[in-house]
Amino acid sequence: MRPEMIWPLWPGCALLVAVLLLTPRKVWPAVLVAGLAGFALYDVQEGLPNRAIGLLLVGDSIEILVAALGVTYVFGGAPRLNSVKSLAKYSLFAGILAPVFVASVAVNALEGDSWWVGFFTEALALLTLTPAILSWRDITLTRGKKPTARYLEAAAMFVGLATLSYFTFVASGSGNRPTLLYSLLPFLLWAALRFGITGTSNSIVLVAFLAIFGAVHGRGPFTGGTPVNIVLSLQLFLLVAAVSFMVLAAVVEERKVAAQALCESAETIRASEERLRFAQQAARIGTFERNVRTGVVTWTAEVEAMYGLQAGGFEGTTTAFFENLIHPDDREEVTQLSTEALKTGKPTTAEWRVLWPDGSVHWIAGRWQVFMNESGEPSRMIGVNLDVTERKRTEETLLEVNRNLEAQTALLQSREELLKVFVKSVPAGVAMLDRDMRYLQVSDRWCADYALASSQALGRSHYEVFPDVPQRWKEMYRRALEGETLRADEDRWDREDGTTSWVRWEIRPWRTPSGIVGGILIFAEDITHRKKMEEAISGMSRKLIESQEQERVRIGRELHDDVGQRLALLAVEIQQLHQDSFTLPEVLSRMGELHKQTTEIATDIQSLSHELHSSKLEYLGLAVAMRSFCREFGQQQKVEIDFQSHDLPSPVPPDISLCLYRVLQEALHNSAKHSGVRHFEVRLWGTSDQIHLTVRDSGVGFDSEAAKASRGVGLISMQERVKLVNGTLSIESQPKRGTTICARAPLSAGSDSMRAAG
Repeated sequence: MRPEMIWPLWPGCALLVAVLLLTPRKVWPAVLVAGLAGFALYDVQEGLPNRAIGLLLVGDSIEILVAALGVTYVFGGAPRLNSVKSLAKYSLFAGILAPVFVASVAVNALEGDSWWVGFFTEALALLTLTPAILSWRDITLTRGKKPTARYLEAAAMFVGLATLSYFTFVASGSGNRPTLLYSLLPFLLWAALRFGITGTSNSIVLVAFLAIFGAVHGRGPFTGGTPVNIVLSLQLFLLVAAVSFMVLAAVVEERKVAAQALCESAETIRASEERLRFAQQAARIGTFERNVRTGVVTWTAEVEAMYGLQAGGFEGTTTAFFENLIHPDDREEVTQLSTEALKTGKPTTAEWRVLWPDGSVHWIAGRWQVFMNESGEPSRMIGVNLDVTERKRTEETLLEVNRNLEAQTALLQSREELLKVFVKSVPAGVAMLDRDMRYLQVSDRWCADYALASSQALGRSHYEVFPDVPQRWKEMYRRALEGETLRADEDRWDREDGTTSWVRWEIRPWRTPSGIVGGILIFAEDITHRKKMEEAISGMSRKLIESQEQERVRIGRELHDDVGQRLALLAVEIQQLHQDSFTLPEVLSRMGELHKQTTEIATDIQSLSHELHSSKLEYLGLAVAMRSFCREFGQQQKVEIDFQSHDLPSPVPPDISLCLYRVLQEALHNSAKHSGVRHFEVRLWGTSDQIHLTVRDSGVGFDSEAAKASRGVGLISMQERVKLVNGTLSIESQPKRGTTICARAPLSAGSDSMRAAG
């Protein structure tokens, strides 16, 4: 066997096992093939026969897989050697079984190879180098989580160990005294006791590197013999040191883990005791213990508070002091129960009153048990006390409430009869229903309005009596059963028989004596007749406005086509006479004045004609007509009008255009007359289903409620016009805060109304 083939510690397999333990199993084949390829290349360079190379690769593969698979199976991944048991499991696979396989193969592969050298080579590497490499991963993951002092301590330890190892194995010549080896023990102990397996494995690797370096170069204590003997001596030294100090490190770490677990257990116990104390304080529970032989009673501070004593106010000497705290009327009963418990040893419960020093009475609930000694005599009495004063007071209050409820029930029963008479006789449509919408009571008016007999309704479902109830009303019933009160001044009801009814209604919940909703009350009035009258009046208003608008058109056209034209002709003739140079100066001046007046009258008549009938509205559209009117009105009234419009549909229905145009005229006339300001804002815009008009000023304003009550002609006219196109008109005004008039007309309904709605 060649000396260069003798390895005291072969790092290849140990390194490959560490890599496999740190990587997912799915990449193991690639890592294993790459590592074995490196081994084969090394063996080829060393000139080994092909047979030897093949056997060595097979042995290395078996060794690596036995170590990696065995350790992974036992530890479920990378091992944590923090106990003697875990170190023993790791050593079984990595330190014994795996090296045995490879050493047996190597003996057959290499002629003259020593089985023990091969075994120690692999065992030493797997016991020291592999744990060291695994610890590097842990050091990287925990970097920065430990104090700087610990890193400085580790650095000092490794520097000292490296220095001594250098002088022991490298700096000295051959034949050096082996006694220098003992100088390494303090540092190895330091590594084992302070840094555990991590420190020990890395320390042994450091010592092994320097020892092997010295032996290879003929220095240190391991020289002067055959290569095999030198290697065996070095291996035995390193193996004994590694095993001894790694076992010591495992024991130390095991004790650290046990100490940490003990601290955590103690902390858990303290936390449990603290929670128990807090729970007792929150629940006002106290504990006591009585020594039966001496009569001494000890109790917690919570018990002192229950009996109205100051902290430390309990003497704690005899049971007499405890008994004197009990209310005189309950003292005998409690004493008898305690005596009985001393005889039987059974758990006992009782409730009693205590009299506090301030004279107030409180209730205590107690539970206790007597424990016997070996001779069957009572030894200790242990129990708990609970302050139940609030519960007792609540029970007394409930008893009083129950008595009151019984009296009220009798009163309610009599009132219920009166309620039935009232509901039945009230001159309005009233129905009382339960939560299942079943009739409890109905008034005669309800039965008359809906052609029912009370016997047909009582006990039946509302939906059974009226199967054509609209879905929106069902939603209202649901909301009322949840506690809401709802009402509508007018609501349309399309019946299944094709008729239409109009109803004014109010729905409100009724509650039981306990306050929960027991059902609903429906107050309903059939206003169909009134609605028909309103529709007739509305039709008449529509016809009146239509006639008014037709008359406006006729008068406007007469003024524009007849009177206006004649005045214009008169103004032209006066101007021609004024231009005649033979007329006297006084006459010329007078004729100029007449021409000016005639022109102004013609302008006013034209403006009045446009107000009565705007041809621009008919031919150019709503926005252009409004803009033109605002400009002309502003010039006439010497006011400033800011008109803006956007997003209008094209075209706007004629009835809506005329309606909004008239609203604008009326609003601007009122604002110019009453607001006291000279600036107005007009906004006209459209949305997907409506057209909006807003006229705003910042003038003196007025009381809008008073204006509605006065029923002025202008306000009524605007409201009627907007109503006829199914629109809405709102007026927001307060004294000295200006006025805003908003008109909204729906596009969908506009085309169905008459043009006269303007």
